[in-house]
Amino acid sequence: MSTNRKLNEAPPIDYNDRPERMSSDIEQKLRSREHPLGAHQSFPGEEGDEDNFEEIIASKRFKDVIEKVKAATGLEEINPQAAMSLQPMLMSAVQRVMSIESQNKQKLEDLAVSLVIDQMSIPEGDLQFDAKLEKPNLDGMQKKPKEKKKKELEFKQPDTEDKEAAERLAKLDLEKQKRRLINSLIQGSSKKAHYMYHMVNETLNEIDPDLVNLYSLIMSVNDLMYWIMPDMEAMVGDGADSMAAGREEVDLETDPPTIRAKGIMFPILVHELWKGVMEYVSMHGLPSDPEFAEEVIGSEDTLPAEVWDLRLGPVIWEKFIESYPPDLLNNEDYGRIKNYLYYNIVSLEPEPFIGLAKEILSGSQRGKEMIEKIVDDIKKQLKDEDYEDATGEVIEPQIDIPGFEGTMDALDDITIRPTDKPTQDLDMDTILDKINKSGMGSLTKAEKDFLYNL
Repeated sequence: MSTNRKLNEAPPIDYNDRPERMSSDIEQKLRSREHPLGAHQSFPGEEGDEDNFEEIIASKRFKDVIEKVKAATGLEEINPQAAMSLQPMLMSAVQRVMSIESQNKQKLEDLAVSLVIDQMSIPEGDLQFDAKLEKPNLDGMQKKPKEKKKKELEFKQPDTEDKEAAERLAKLDLEKQKRRLINSLIQGSSKKAHYMYHMVNETLNEIDPDLVNLYSLIMSVNDLMYWIMPDMEAMVGDGADSMAAGREEVDLETDPPTIRAKGIMFPILVHELWKGVMEYVSMHGLPSDPEFAEEVIGSEDTLPAEVWDLRLGPVIWEKFIESYPPDLLNNEDYGRIKNYLYYNIVSLEPEPFIGLAKEILSGSQRGKEMIEKIVDDIKKQLKDEDYEDATGEVIEPQIDIPGFEGTMDALDDITIRPTDKPTQDLDMDTILDKINKSGMGSLTKAEKDFLYNL
């Protein structure tokens, strides 16, 4: 953000001559960077830049949300009067959906689990799932950052103890920065799952032919509320349990671990299950020091911060996906490699993680080359594992990141299925976005075949 730009000047939010506007308090927070993701160290740009990265990605996300609402409601523009009419439409649709789903609860719970397992390429036996179509509560959920432990640091004397304390605080700050971005990736990835009901259209139509359209209305309008409702962070921070539509937790006490999820309706349940799996993998990104881990979680894993992760996370996740090699996105048999790639990224130490993330978010060629190098190393490891299985010779796996010191340890028991299918210039996220904007009828035959063969 430019240091010369006054805060009362109009923000460079790109509305592209559309009449729709996000809440002014959100504009202000984006402009001043006074939000949980504000001026994150991984965001592109230097001091003195005219625009800040948050405003750029917020502009894109808001446009995408508006287009989804228009497609779901038939409205030509979402002016304040039209926005007021959406609330009763939303409530009516929610009541209708919950009535339908109450008669098909078990079938939809099972469908949500199978959809997530399939789309996330989760091998049998790796995880267990406990999915419930019901309203959650927020008991035990952290609504505000925990009070910092009072550790008075005096830097009057540059002695060894003070230097060590300063280094520890600097390291802790980097860990918090890392966790903040990981949380946005978790939410950004999981937000896509809100719209994965399109992947099971046929099954949902058998239950009730109105379900898909009702889901489209509910989820798109719900997304819009995050942009036009002021003080939403304050409401969730004060513990508005009535707003809770879903919740997930990872139970590590079971063998294998269990992803427990609750949601008031099918798309939200799918979202929470997806989020739970992402949380499980992302645990490898927490500090190994228990005290550090507790401090980081206490600071960053809060409901108000989650609101901003839901606003900006989808575009942040999209930029990560854009850095992946095309064959990784277009080959359905590479799902495990994508999981493995994400694991290795979040397992990086804070400094190389932030450095890599900055390259990715800037869209640089170097960022793509770094990701491609990691993927190539993963593929080589898999071949080495096949060789080890055949010969009994043990090969120590390591993955090197070009430009950074150190290595990332490999996961055990990673497998992929060979394929001889031709690579297609298609991916699920792009197709889902197209469906959300224009419906199933807008898909080409190749796109429909791609979906049905998933």
